[in-house]
Amino acid sequence: MFHTPIETRFATTPSAGQLLAFVGKPLPFPAAMDLCQERVQATEDCAALRFAAEARRSTSRRAFRPSFTTADWRTFSSFCVVRRLPAGYRVLIPGRAERALGFVVEGSLWQEAAGAANPPKLLLPGTMLGEDALFSDGPGEFDVRTLEDSLVLELSLPRQKELTACCPAIAFELLRAAGAVIAARNRASGLRDEIATN
Repeated sequence: MFHTPIETRFATTPSAGQLLAFVGKPLPFPAAMDLCQERVQATEDCAALRFAAEARRSTSRRAFRPSFTTADWRTFSSFCVVRRLPAGYRVLIPGRAERALGFVVEGSLWQEAAGAANPPKLLLPGTMLGEDALFSDGPGEFDVRTLEDSLVLELSLPRQKELTACCPAIAFELLRAAGAVIAARNRASGLRDEIATN
């Protein structure tokens, strides 16, 4: 009795054309998918571009200056909400865990630390607020109010997560620039402490 193997590999093996057709279609990468279902189209009068221009002109240590291209600013703004705030509006309340970043486009805001350890600050266009929320879940220590009718870009925590999933390079640059603001703020308070003790 002879045993003849059955060659099934030829019957089930895909043809070269089928292999090339499969290889030619890359699998979708999560960052390339549109995970943010509610993206807002950036308009010609983009608040983020106005903010970027103000930040470049600002001399404040709190100025937010990421290495964004114009296209990056437009993408970034599509994840933000533009809020027009009346004078006297309380943006941040000490003791609350605020998880949103703010970017001052127009107007001015007043910031005080809860324990009055740091002197009050005036937040002008081009500056950011709430940057500690990027790195901490704890309650905030700042009381921030608008001094006049102001325009603020707001990036909430859920939108930050969507930005990170969709555009990791922009999200990384956001973290880097926010870290630079925190470092500059800490250097300034360290210098004040050093002057006070001498």
